[in-house]
Amino acid sequence: MKKRFLFNIALILMIGPLTSTSAIAKEILFKANCRHRPPEMVYNEETKKCEGPLIDILDQAIKKIDGTVEWERRPFQKSYTDLKRGKIDILPRVIKTDEREKEIKFFSPIGFQNKSIVFAVKKGHENDIKTFDDLLKYRIGTKRGTSYFKRFNDTANIYKIFAIDDSDLSKRFIRGRCDAVILLDIKAFEKMMKEMKYEDYAYAKYEYINKIGNHFAMSLKTKHINLFNKIDNELMKMTDSGQIKNIYLKYKLKPPSMGETTSKKK
Repeated sequence: MKKRFLFNIALILMIGPLTSTSAIAKEILFKANCRHRPPEMVYNEETKKCEGPLIDILDQAIKKIDGTVEWERRPFQKSYTDLKRGKIDILPRVIKTDEREKEIKFFSPIGFQNKSIVFAVKKGHENDIKTFDDLLKYRIGTKRGTSYFKRFNDTANIYKIFAIDDSDLSKRFIRGRCDAVILLDIKAFEKMMKEMKYEDYAYAKYEYINKIGNHFAMSLKTKHINLFNKIDNELMKMTDSGQIKNIYLKYKLKPPSMGETTSKKK
């Protein structure tokens, strides 16, 4: 009896590590980058972690396929380059364009958001830009690699001053290197202006309302490309079930609207 008991203990000790190793081996690691884009993505300086609804949504979708996400903070342009090269697997909040569809693979949108694209100018110059054609008269600061709206992106006659990130763009505006700055994220710009203690800015009369799909995107060169459809299905299930809506509400944020093409049953 004692020998049998000791044999069972020995067997458990032998099988235990194998079972644990097997479980670890099954867990799939995805590399993803975040950027400070409040309120949907926030980089917490104290915890050094990415937070927000977009982080939670991807974490939960990947968990459903027995995977985990390793997050790192990187500027969008660096992240997008890494995504194209396969250095990271997934990137949140990528605006879908015809050009980008040739370079990366877009998941179904988790919803749609109406984004007001505005132009920051120096105080007293709000009336300088009242129509799209007025943009042709001025130097417009933009972030390199950022997609704004089709007409602006495709108009070669606009004198565009390219910056690498929000900080670079803000400094160029303050120093007079550009006359106006096109903005997708007003809060991020205002936060940067506050940090730089600069108040001599306002917004031009002209603005463009753009309906943007909220997409995650996957690298075409990732070793996990075979899991694309599986992840896409999980994201759509989360959309249809109201799980994504609840994640936004948890952060006291308005969820993306559900357009006709948001969900495709599979």
